Formats: sequence, C-alpha cells, structure tokens
Amino acid sequence: MYQPLESFPPDDAQRWMEQAPAEQPTSQVGRAWLVTGRLPGGGDSMSVADGAFIRRMNEKVYACPWRTRLRMLVGLLAFRGTLPEEVADAFVDDEVARRAARELAEISDNQPEVRSHILHANWHVPLRWFAAFDPDERILTEDRDGLRVRYETTLAAARERLERAVDILDLSWLDDSVATALRELTEWISDFPIDGLLELDYGSVAAMFGDEDLVDDRSAEEVWSCLGALRVGDADRAGRTFETLSERWATARAHEAMN
Repeated sequence: MYQPLESFPPDDAQRWMEQAPAEQPTSQVGRAWLVTGRLPGGGDSMSVADGAFIRRMNEKVYACPWRTRLRMLVGLLAFRGTLPEEVADAFVDDEVARRAARELAEISDNQPEVRSHILHANWHVPLRWFAAFDPDERILTEDRDGLRVRYETTLAAARERLERAVDILDLSWLDDSVATALRELTEWISDFPIDGLLELDYGSVAAMFGDEDLVDDRSAEEVWSCLGALRVGDADRAGRTFETLSERWATARAHEAMN
C-alpha cells in the first residue's frame, strides 16, 4: 500500500528518500526469527519506521513503509496461532509469544497511527488479492532474477472492485467464508486514505514458474471471469474457471506444506 509521501512524518519521509532502495533487504536476522521462533531484539533496523519502498507516478511521490518489526510481531503470533496447542511451544514458546503481544500492545498504545502497509503470503498469491485489479493493470518486467509480475492500481479503483466482488459473492451459492476473506481484505484497504496506490507483486513466488507460464499468466482476468459467471448464475463456467486457476496456484502453494 503506497501513500503520498507528504502524508508521513517529515523525518521519516526525508530518511526514506535519502535511502530510497529498490528492494527491501533480506538480512539473515530478518529471516532467522521465523526459522528459530525467536524474536530478535529491537533497534533502529527493526523499528516500526525503518525503510520504505518509493514509487513515483505522475510527478507525485508515494511511499510504502516496510514496518519490519511490526510485521515480524504479527507474523510470529499468527504463525503460532496456526499450530496445535500441544506443539505450539516447540516452535514459538509462550514467553516469546507473550513478549511479542506486549510489544504489539505498546505500539498500538503509543503509536496508534502506525499500521502495516504490506500484506505478505508465503509460496503463493492468494486468489482474492487479484479481485482488486483489472487484467490490463498487469505489468511484466525483467530484472537480474528473471521475469517479474506485478499489478498496480489506484486505491479508489481497488476499493470499488473489491466492494463489487463482495456483493457478487454475497449473492452467490459459495460458502460464506469466501466472501468473508474478501471482506477482510476490503476492510484493510479501507483503513487507508483514498489517494493511495495499491500494488500486488509476485516477488520471489515468480521463481516457482517458468518464463512461459509467467508470460501467459492471467490470474486477475480469470478471477474476474469467475466472478462474472457467478454474477449471471453460470455455476458451471464459474466452477471450471476456478478449478483451472486454483490448480495452477496449488502447485506453488504445495511448497508451503513441504517447508
């Protein structure tokens, strides 16, 4: 989630512009916390206001703060919450979880304006994320790591599309959990001022696909094809489209279970 640079505290905005890295660093410290279930100590490099992605569009500058520490705290507690109670302590012990919860509470009390501008999913792109984008907003680029896929749109357009998708799902025969997941995404987006930008970046997930698969990938188009079929009551077409789409992403997501 990118917001206009002037909407952030001036000190943060100046520091982000001076750093202006192309990519978020992936230090060993940043990786170790999840592997070991241990939360590293705080510090400037892990503060709630460390670096930021910078985007320029139409002579306007936007920033997406990393909020590394904040995302680490939330991620650690979320990871522990997915584990059976009997084995949770073996991965993230209770003391670490309590410390993470206390730190989150302190951030909420002392800096209520701070929120995570980044949603992250391992090994796949959740299909509901594509509903925020028009197929024509797909951008295919190439860098030293190979082909990359991303989508980019205005926040106003993303909110309108997500609200329309929720309305379609609410009237469909699908389980309520599908609409609930999309509604939660809509609520997260709605917490931000409307003059922002929204980006979906495949990131390292792109490496799980061959170049031809990335070039031919039309996930947003297929998501909206499925929603369009649901809107007119064509359950067969919706089912076929969703099956094709989910099978493609299931192969990538299988890495999550193996890891």
